[in-house]
Amino acid sequence: MPDLPLRTPPLAALRAFEAVARLGSLSRAAVELNVTKSAVSHQLRSLEADLGAALLRRGGTLRRAQLTEAGERLLSSVQQALALLETACRNVRADAARNRRTHTLNISANPSLAALWLAPRIGRFIELHPGIDVQVHLHASQDPAWKAQDIDLAFLHVRGSGPRGPEPGDIPLFTETVVPVCSAALVAPAERDDPRVFLRHRWLEEKHIESPETDWRTWAARLGLAPEARQEPLVFSGLSTVVAAAAAGVGIALGRAPLIDEEIASGRLTPLAPRLRMPGSWGYVMRVRADRPMRPALPALVEFLAEEGRSPGAWQVETETA
Repeated sequence: MPDLPLRTPPLAALRAFEAVARLGSLSRAAVELNVTKSAVSHQLRSLEADLGAALLRRGGTLRRAQLTEAGERLLSSVQQALALLETACRNVRADAARNRRTHTLNISANPSLAALWLAPRIGRFIELHPGIDVQVHLHASQDPAWKAQDIDLAFLHVRGSGPRGPEPGDIPLFTETVVPVCSAALVAPAERDDPRVFLRHRWLEEKHIESPETDWRTWAARLGLAPEARQEPLVFSGLSTVVAAAAAGVGIALGRAPLIDEEIASGRLTPLAPRLRMPGSWGYVMRVRADRPMRPALPALVEFLAEEGRSPGAWQVETETA
């Protein structure tokens, strides 16, 4: 018996054969492989010549391509080989994608900041820096537990000075401004500067310590509402819960900008009496762990978020220039 050649036929020819056998016609195979029908036919004839055997029956009346006995034996092996190649290539791509994310940053914030302000901005940051993976962890507003975790950057809610104030080395993020907000469907545009609108809808309030500007008693006096016209507000824990209730049309809330800026920009909330807004007693800072080496990717995130914190929302620009 003469020695048989050990070479493997070209992969393109084997792929063309498998596609014709699976799809039943040269035309369908050509569409799937994005080549011409004549190119598929040429690949098949070259493969048959290389193997020295006919793989398809020709000249029959059936529309669907029919395999010879040799073609049936070859098809099973070719499909297994192609499946192995596809799996191997998919695994290599997945490994390469994971390796491209060479930097992981762990940041910590309270739920309101994380949900209302950080989440959309972290998404935009990752689009600009696909090699940096950011993991967001939650902590209570004044909870120091993040210090015991593997956190690179903490976002802390601070008030002026004293025990609740910033520390040396803190990076300012933004100060807050309080403004009444509600669902755009709750109050007609013509009524949004009329103080009487506050008498027609339920008041929503965040449970917030040492923050008179988020208290409806402060706003009732500021709006000149008579004591007998005032109501007991519906109190929620956490600004994100207050925002959800306001967006659902439950009533009018005292929102803290810029945490509510995304909600206003999306149209889910609209500001009322924006010229009567009040400066907040609190603000946010970024605090880097001083007891650990700074990760190389951290300065890019800090710079990006610091710039975001300096940028006013569109509604603030409008009211400043009105």
